[in-house]
This record gives sequence, structure tokens and C-alpha cells, in this order.
Amino acid sequence: MDTGLTEGERTAPRGGSHALGTRVHGGRLLRFGRWCRRHPRATWAASLAFAGSALFLCFLREAQTYSLVSDPAGQALQAWQMWHGNPLLRGWWLGDVSFYTVELPLNAVVEMIVGLGPAEVSTSAALVYTAVVLLGALVARGRARGWEGIARALLAAGIMLAPSSVLGTQVLLGGPDHVGTMIPVLLVFLVLDRAPERYWVPVVMGVLLTWAQVNDTQATFAAASAVVVACGLRACAEVARRKRPPRDRWYDVSLVAAALVSVGVAHLIVSQIHAAGGFYLPTPKNGLGFVSVNNLPTQSWATVYCLLILFGADFIGQAMGTSAVFALLHLAGFSLGFWSLWLGVRGFLSRTDRVTQAVTAGAVIILAAGAFGMYMEPVTGAHEIIPVLPFCAVLAGRLLGGRLVALRLEPVLAAGLAVMVAALAYNDVQPTAAPAHSQLAAWLEAHNLTSGLAGFWESNITTLDSGGLVRVRAVTMGGTTAEPYETDASWYNPAVSRANFIVSYLGSTDLEPVEPTVAQARFGAPARVYHFEDYTIMVYNYNLLTRLTVPTGPWLGFQPG
Repeated sequence: MDTGLTEGERTAPRGGSHALGTRVHGGRLLRFGRWCRRHPRATWAASLAFAGSALFLCFLREAQTYSLVSDPAGQALQAWQMWHGNPLLRGWWLGDVSFYTVELPLNAVVEMIVGLGPAEVSTSAALVYTAVVLLGALVARGRARGWEGIARALLAAGIMLAPSSVLGTQVLLGGPDHVGTMIPVLLVFLVLDRAPERYWVPVVMGVLLTWAQVNDTQATFAAASAVVVACGLRACAEVARRKRPPRDRWYDVSLVAAALVSVGVAHLIVSQIHAAGGFYLPTPKNGLGFVSVNNLPTQSWATVYCLLILFGADFIGQAMGTSAVFALLHLAGFSLGFWSLWLGVRGFLSRTDRVTQAVTAGAVIILAAGAFGMYMEPVTGAHEIIPVLPFCAVLAGRLLGGRLVALRLEPVLAAGLAVMVAALAYNDVQPTAAPAHSQLAAWLEAHNLTSGLAGFWESNITTLDSGGLVRVRAVTMGGTTAEPYETDASWYNPAVSRANFIVSYLGSTDLEPVEPTVAQARFGAPARVYHFEDYTIMVYNYNLLTRLTVPTGPWLGFQPG
């Protein structure tokens, strides 16, 4: 039998077994190394699969440390309806983002496996962020090979690797909220980087950009506008400098055209879904605009604070301890990200490639929208500038990864990765957090109260906590009016739905929470009143929906009487 050993190795004395084993294992490692060099694509695919599996498990555990609330619960209920016969989400009032082409389909697939419940939200969030980290690493790697390609990918992934244990988890792993939009956006940049200059590339780019914008209008600024700016300037520069023959300038012009067309097509698709009876996507109350001059200092500070949250460096206000130390160490990633952004801006018109220009333009556009727009607030505003994190990470990999290798600073990169892995491990050992109002869901189920009303922040999450066994619908105006936000109009139709109790919560953060006196003025004296912890549950002997005010509009599946 051929053992792969030489005659001398087979006849070596027992005393040399250790050396023999070392040579055998060394030979296997050498053969494995040669195989990896001969099959680089298979090696990268296997490495990505292993890294993706490990990252998913880590991010899933971290996501479980965040107490889920009603917003992601609303999207989970939408996904549940999509794969239970309502693909257009007929009758649904959504928030200001649809999540219709990325997160909701993913949520539906996960629900087919794990069912409806809080575990679905955490699983989907972990899958999304894992995909964003891996895609960011691939875009950062670019076309570099060898150690430079590895350094680029690891640098980008390291910057995004460990969201901070509280606010970072809330923003990046708390459920659908712009993070998933980065999947098609990063795919746009990956295609732009890897594909040859062929006629089909603008078509693929247009499809990806449309997919991203139907999901989230933020992609219009982060991707479509970035492609228009970067490729438009390249086309103009080529014309001015006559660097390429006129027949070869069509590529950048066609990419600009594809990006512009995608904006109109995405809006058309959303409007046609609504025209066909599908979901209603309301216009943001504040619309597009700019902050006043008097509010610029506050706005600027909020933007900086939200950037620190995104990069895991939100040390401000923390007591000195492990979490604060890791936040301070994350300042290294924050610094590298914005150093690379500065390099991208400085070389925007001359020395950078098409993808680096587009990513730089996207980061600058999102930052400008955050700093001068009307939606930037501490913590919550971090959602509005999420693209800055993967964009700066990509730029760090593309612009600084090669320098690390050239200067032989791989040990520094390895040390930084070790710190980020330690931070991720620290996040993962934090206690699991129960979803908000899970105790209310258990109490209602135990008392056979399965259909009722509550304020928004006590509604969808209670329904999700119970796996849909207890259905609590959102109301506002003291409990007298249906809440037209992340809700289904059919829930308020007394012909098909029922509600016989209403919940008031002492700690509610709703702007117009349920008030017992207001509710009783509308619905009358309850048949029974229960007090449980900070909840007051008023039970009636008739269907409360018959007296509930429901906003009217063409998106309603019924007209209230």
C-alpha cells in the first residue's frame, strides 16, 4: 500500500516517530498550500463559507442581546402575510421604507423554517449583517491577489466586525432598518469592479439599482446618485483629456443612463404595486429639506455621535469598563475609515478607479444628507447614515490594505483583528434580552385574551412574542383611532376582525398613548379591569372596532362606517 512515505521514513526507528510525524504533517500542509495556490477561487469560496458561518453564529448571539420592539415585529408580520397569500401586502400601511425586496423576502424564508416569533427577527438580522460584512470585504479586496487581497478584505471586515454591545447592536442588528439595503448596493459595486466593460453590465447594474431602490429610497442617494456622479465625471474627464477613443467612452455614459433610469423604474414599480391594491408607502412627514442655520451645531454633533455608534466607538457617556475600553479601541477603525475617505476625496478626480470613486461619492452624499438634512438625531439618526460604515470600510481596504503589506504591517493588522474578535466575543457573552412586553403576551394568553388594542410600542411586538396567538393592534389618540403605521387595515375592519380589550401602559413612549379615561369616554365602562405590573387591561363585552376611528384613504381595503 502506498503511504506517501519514502523508504527511509517507513523503516525509521521508533525513537524517530515524533520527527517522522512532523515531516508527515508538514508534507500535508505543503500539499494543501500548493492545492490552494492552484485553486484560488475554490479556496476563497471555502474561506468565505467558513467565515460566513462563524460570523452568522456570532452575530446571531449578539442580536439576541437586544430587546426587540414593535418596528421589526411589524416587518415580521408583513413577511408572514407575504408567504401566506398576500404577496403585495394588500391593505398594509408601511413606514417610510418598504423593505419589500430584501428584508421581507428573507424574513419570509426564515419564518418558513423557524416560524413566527422573535427568533425569526434575530436570525434574519444576523444573516443580513453577515452578508454585508462579507460583501464589503469582497468589494474591498477588488482585483488584488495574494497577501494584498487578503489584507484588503480583512481590513474592511475588521472595521465592521464588532458593533458596540448596546447602541451598535440596536442599529445594526435590531431588525430591518437600512442595513439590508447594503446587500444590493454592495453587489452593484462588486459587479462594477469585477465585470468587463461589456454591453450587458449597465443592464445588470440597472436591475440591481432598481432592486435596491424599491427596497429603500436611501439607495437612490447611496448608490444611484453615486454612480451618476462618479461615472459622469469620468466620462466628462475622458472627453476633456481625450484619454480614450470616442467609441470607448460609451461605457461610463451607459452606466450613468442605467442609474438614472433605475430611479424612475423603482418609483414606477412602487406606484404600480399600490395601484394594484398593494401596500401604501407614506411620504415622510418632514419630506426632503435642510436643517436651519440655528440647528447646524446640534445637527453636526448628532452626526458625529451617530458615526461613532456605527463604528462601535460610542464611548461618550459610558462608565469606564470593558465596554468603554473596546469603544475606545474602535476609534482605530473610525480613524482608518475616515482617513481612507479623505484619500478617496483627494484623489477623486485623478488617481482612483471607478469603484473607489463611486464608493467615495456615496459616502460623501450620505454624510452630507445626514449633516444638513432634517432627520439626524442622536442614536436614531445612525439609521439614516448606515451606508457610511461599509463604504468607509471598503475604502480602507482598497486604499490602505496595499500600504499595510508594502510596509510589512501585517502584524499590526493581525493585532487589530484580534481586538475586534475579542470585542465581538465580549458582545456575545452578554445576557440574552427578552423582547419588549413578552410578559404582557404571556399574561394575555394565560387569560384567554387573544384580540385587542394597545399603543404602537405595545402592539406588534406583543403579537410577535406570542407567535401570533395573541393579536394586539396599534391605536393612537388616547386609544380611539387606528394607527396608520406598520399595520394592516383589515385588522380594524369589524366585519373580519375583533377586539374586546384595550391595554394602557404606564411606561409607554408613544406620542399619544392609550389613556384609560379617554378610552372609556369612547368605548364606555369596561366589563372588567385588570392591573398587571404597569399595564391596565380593560375588557369589554363587544367588538371595540365598531367604535374605533379609522383613517380613510384609497389604500384601505374597506371603508369604515
